[in-house]
Amino acid sequence: MITQSFDDFDAWADAVSGANLRLVCDAVEERSWTLGMVPLGDVVLQVAMEGGGNLCYGMNTHPGPLVFIPLSLASEHVANTERLDDDSLFLIPRGADFRLRVRRRAHAWCSVALPSTSLAVASGSDRVAGRPGSVARLRDLVGRIAREIVACPPGSAAHAAAGLELVAAVGDCLPAQAPPRVATGRPRLDRGGIVRRAMEVIEASPSTPTARDLAMRVGVTERTLQRTFQETYGIPPKQYLLARELHAVRRILRAGAAHDRVVADVLARRGIWEFGRFAARYRKQFGELPSATLRQARC
Repeated sequence: MITQSFDDFDAWADAVSGANLRLVCDAVEERSWTLGMVPLGDVVLQVAMEGGGNLCYGMNTHPGPLVFIPLSLASEHVANTERLDDDSLFLIPRGADFRLRVRRRAHAWCSVALPSTSLAVASGSDRVAGRPGSVARLRDLVGRIAREIVACPPGSAAHAAAGLELVAAVGDCLPAQAPPRVATGRPRLDRGGIVRRAMEVIEASPSTPTARDLAMRVGVTERTLQRTFQETYGIPPKQYLLARELHAVRRILRAGAAHDRVVADVLARRGIWEFGRFAARYRKQFGELPSATLRQARC
């Protein structure tokens, strides 16, 4: 496994594969992100270390199911509003969307992209409680593969054999048959659908919408949008939208286009007029002023 190292969250995010992702860095604890990926026959293993928190919305674009496993701080991971632990994993069928968050902490995880014929899974992404000891054994296998596979020639029979072991280890984690969920009390809010529509609105907007405008365009009340984002990402929609705006500006600055002579040109084009306040928020988020980002892009 060849591991890449990054000192920038967005550059690391662009390298993550297997899903269509909208990623937002939630504070930086360590200025280091790493990503290793290796094909193992019909299986793809990806191992990552993040230098801070992450608020993620994504959709599985791999031909088969994806399995997400925390490698550290398992209880800090919240998947589709459910907290994971050392004995659980997150299963994402082909084409399914998902929401993940880790607030403000450096953490490690891995994903296993499985062949389409390997597992019979439901249509929606979901937390899975593993059989006793099974998830620990899966994490141990991932670690051994990551350490040892580098000694094998790429695409060797050893890679395929390791992939088959991973498929079997994932299968051992899953219950023979998931018990049906019985709905009680008032119908549950469709958080997934609300977040999905919100992301579509954000992506289609030429500038970052306000929380009120977002709620109106999604078709829910501001209170419902507030509760949904709080339960999904641990922050209100206004704070999430600000984080998205910070990342959008950072990407523009890192591109270093000739017409963007100064930071103010970029901010004005984005509808931002409180330059000093924005710069302070930017520095708190990324550890540098926006002018430093633009200057480095032109070096």
